[in-house]
Amino acid sequence: MSDKAEPINLVEDRIRFLCEYKDGQYSLHMGNGMYRHFDDSTLPGELKTLIGLINGFDWDALHKTYSRTLTDIAASDITWSSRSYYPEVCSEIGWRIADCYALTVPYKYFMELKGEES
Repeated sequence: MSDKAEPINLVEDRIRFLCEYKDGQYSLHMGNGMYRHFDDSTLPGELKTLIGLINGFDWDALHKTYSRTLTDIAASDITWSSRSYYPEVCSEIGWRIADCYALTVPYKYFMELKGEES
């Protein structure tokens, strides 16, 4: 995992952050070296829904269409790029490169995930 994958604030009180999936574990990069870890049974429903929606896209086809390869983008950088060539809805929910997700959630929900009040 990369410690460089800090969450970013977006317009309209939304945050995009990195979620890595490996060996049945979801690792959420919460910033400042903080991680939250979940498996399929403990992952919050809101995040399951986002990941399900994101998985509905054919990412291999999208990346080929735009002449991008997975090696073009480091996992730690996927939260920062605008991905303007992805379907418009992706700016609201996030996207995926291999087993790394850039998830977009409301600020208040992100703070709840961190265990902090907003």
